[in-house]
Amino acid sequence: MRKFILIMTALFLLSATGLAEIIDSGTTGDCTWTLSDDGTLTFSGTGAIPDYSTLDYAPWLFYNSSITTVVIGDGVTSIGDWAFYYCSGLTSVTIGNSVTSIGYGAFIGCEKLTSVTIPESVISIGDWAFHYCRGLTSVTIPNSVTSIGDSAFSSCSGLTSVTIGNSVTSIGYGAFSSCSGLTSVTIGNSVISIGDGAFNDCISLTSVTIGNNVTSIGNRAFSYCSGLTSVTIPNSVTSIGESAFSWCRGLTSVTIGNSVTSIGDGAFNDCISLTSVTNLNPVPQSINSYVFYYVFLSNVTLYVPSESIEDYTAAAIWKDFKEIKAYIPSAIESPAVGSSINVYPNPVTESFRINGITAPTEVTVTDLSGRIVLQQTVEAGESVAVGNLPKGIYLVCAGDKTLKVVKR
Repeated sequence: MRKFILIMTALFLLSATGLAEIIDSGTTGDCTWTLSDDGTLTFSGTGAIPDYSTLDYAPWLFYNSSITTVVIGDGVTSIGDWAFYYCSGLTSVTIGNSVTSIGYGAFIGCEKLTSVTIPESVISIGDWAFHYCRGLTSVTIPNSVTSIGDSAFSSCSGLTSVTIGNSVTSIGYGAFSSCSGLTSVTIGNSVISIGDGAFNDCISLTSVTIGNNVTSIGNRAFSYCSGLTSVTIPNSVTSIGESAFSWCRGLTSVTIGNSVTSIGDGAFNDCISLTSVTNLNPVPQSINSYVFYYVFLSNVTLYVPSESIEDYTAAAIWKDFKEIKAYIPSAIESPAVGSSINVYPNPVTESFRINGITAPTEVTVTDLSGRIVLQQTVEAGESVAVGNLPKGIYLVCAGDKTLKVVKR
């Protein structure tokens, strides 16, 4: 009875305004839905839009080509599986601030959808949720989201940029694969793993920023990203999957973090433009010829920590590079008045602070030969103890800054 009253109330209010005429309505779970003749599909009530399937369609999908706008009101808690399956006329979606999950294939095939705002209430985005939404041009994953499902945004060929929030811990299998228009990706510091094929075949991708907490890069994660020219794999990463960057034919330089112990077969297969590889692990990884298959190592310079040159010169595959040189950070800056980040005091005797950081930041201290002498995550205002280091000049790397500091 309560649901009937809600429906009749909605019908009355809409008809009284004269703005639109309701052509159909009903209930779904604990929610009500109304479809107006202007193509607006509105959900209200308290509860979930339940799961549907490709065999058991949602009732409003009889109008899938006529629906142009979806409004999910506050009070709705989740968007069920296949809820808006192939709504071919859908151009915009408003999601209320109480929705916590977007289900499997919820917006799959909505190829005219040009924008969607995912509210801070959403925790999970299901598998295939926005697959083949070719009209989407940009996506911001809010900080509330903890997981992005398999193929969630795959084949969204209109996407040009993606920003992934700082609560996402995993990016699913093929989450953004075949997003052929994607040019830039920023992966937040909360992400721990990048799934297999996550950005596979993103042929226009030119810029990737990988957060400092990623520990694994999956198989084929960035394969066929032919627009990539350089990649920096942070020190948090321990494993690079098979074919992770295979067929990245525009890639000219790669930096491998100092914690990487495992590099899968074909990781850099057919990266034929490579001219520079920097490997910061002081111990050469055990690899075979397939890691750099079809790469002419005789044209590539390898940069390694100075104390490890001899070990790399004797290690299988690594010894085949054109030459092996000591790695020395190139971006050296002296602290300057008014700079956003600086070291104080400088010169230093026992400890220093880094002014200008407002969040936990990975700090690396190296000597002038490139050897890492200290590495830790530093909170705002926290001191970094260096009293045990010999006197001399050191490089302090914090965020995107490299600062020169004198130890007395």
